[in-house]
Amino acid sequence: MDDRWSISDPKGVSNSAGGGPEGLSGMRVIYIAGASHSGSTLLDLMLNAHPAIFAGGEVLKLNRQFEVKNKRRETYAPCACGAPSLWQCPFWTKVDACTRALAGTPLVDLDMQDYSEVDASRAPNVIAFKAMAEASGKPFVVDSSKLPKRLTYLMGLEDLDVYPAHLIREPKGQIHSVRRKHGGFVKHIFRYELIHAQISHMLRAVPHSVVRYEDLVRDPKTALESVLAPLGLDFDPRQLAWAEAEKHEVAGNRMRFDASNALVLDTSWRDGLSAAQKLAIDTGTVLSRRTLPATGAVSS
Repeated sequence: MDDRWSISDPKGVSNSAGGGPEGLSGMRVIYIAGASHSGSTLLDLMLNAHPAIFAGGEVLKLNRQFEVKNKRRETYAPCACGAPSLWQCPFWTKVDACTRALAGTPLVDLDMQDYSEVDASRAPNVIAFKAMAEASGKPFVVDSSKLPKRLTYLMGLEDLDVYPAHLIREPKGQIHSVRRKHGGFVKHIFRYELIHAQISHMLRAVPHSVVRYEDLVRDPKTALESVLAPLGLDFDPRQLAWAEAEKHEVAGNRMRFDASNALVLDTSWRDGLSAAQKLAIDTGTVLSRRTLPATGAVSS
């Protein structure tokens, strides 16, 4: 385990580091990287149920959540907590107050897709992450935005200590899921290979964890421990009751509104793909299937 990720007792939360060094000096962010439709919302929710972690969902889309979703009805995207909008959510109202105190800027004016600001003290993402940590009282914040480009930017900000979790789903399952929503087929095979190749290259010398979607569903405790242990955190049984935890995730799968903790492996691709499509996916993703690692922590 990399000592940079060892912590002693963050805000009274027990951990497995056993009196290790204080470790992290900056804002602590767990970044879920991977392709869409790979289970990032589920991993986000299960991490959020840990007492030391607040999960913000797809923080990349935070600004969009403040915009009117239906102009005719003048409705907004609801918060995962059940509030009809982030404007009416007590937690995000508190985050807004924190951003004003930290930077004199309202939350809605912070552009999460502004990757030009390299001064961490002025970077919208740093301000937002710090405000979320302050509002939640949690030392770790999760961003499940997935995109490699965003991960590269965040890792380059001096005030952030980013720990990546590379999320991988079996390609036939991921490609079948994304094509059902967006159509297309061949382009998703190329995108699967490209995204995972980019992430693997980016993390080749960086401490990180790998989580397989199938492992997360079948053995959530072991999969979660692969992310938590390098951070000096113990698995908490409440993480298996993830749907019952307070949650305020931004965007993502609609399961963030569910009240059920049931874990069901999505194998609809078995009947939803033809034999020719399965062969095409196996052929097109042969490199990633041979090289992407199994679930576990990677020290370097």
